[in-house]
Amino acid sequence: MAFAAPHSPVTFFPAGPPSGPIVHGCHGGAGASTLARLLELPDLPTGWAPPPQARLLLVARGTPYGSRAAVSVLAALRAQPSLAALALVVVGDGPWPEPMTATRRLVTLGPLVPAVVRVPFVGRWRYLDDPLSARIPRAVTSALARIRAALAAPEGGIPS
Repeated sequence: MAFAAPHSPVTFFPAGPPSGPIVHGCHGGAGASTLARLLELPDLPTGWAPPPQARLLLVARGTPYGSRAAVSVLAALRAQPSLAALALVVVGDGPWPEPMTATRRLVTLGPLVPAVVRVPFVGRWRYLDDPLSARIPRAVTSALARIRAALAAPEGGIPS
C-alpha cells in the first residue's frame, strides 16, 4: 500500500530564470519546506543546484551544524555571481537558547547576506500531521513579515 505525502515539498522549475524568490534549505531538516509553504514560495530541495539567476531565501537551523551549512552555502553562492542570497532565515531548533557556536558563526555571516531573520521554534507543530493547520504564533507571523520585507527590498535585506 502506498501513501501520498500531503503538501509535497518538491517543486519543478520551468526552464530559464525563475520569476521570484526560491526557498533553499542549507541542510536537510532546516525547516525550508514549512517556510516555503508559509510564504507560498517554491522550495528548492536540499542538494539541488539552483536554476540560473535564482534569488534565494536561505534557511538553516540555529545549531552549530546548521550555521556551518549556511557558511558553506554562502561561500558557494559567492563563487556564482549569477545567484543571489536575499536573506538567511535561522529557524530555532527548540525552546532553549541558541548554542554559542551557532550564534557566533551566524553573526559573522551578517555582512555576507542582506538580512538575517530568526524564526522561533514552535513545539506544538511537532505533534501535528500538518503544522500549518494550527494557528500561527504571533512571533512567527512577525518573523514572516520581516522575511517578506527582506524579499521586497531591491537587493534583498530589510528596507530602511
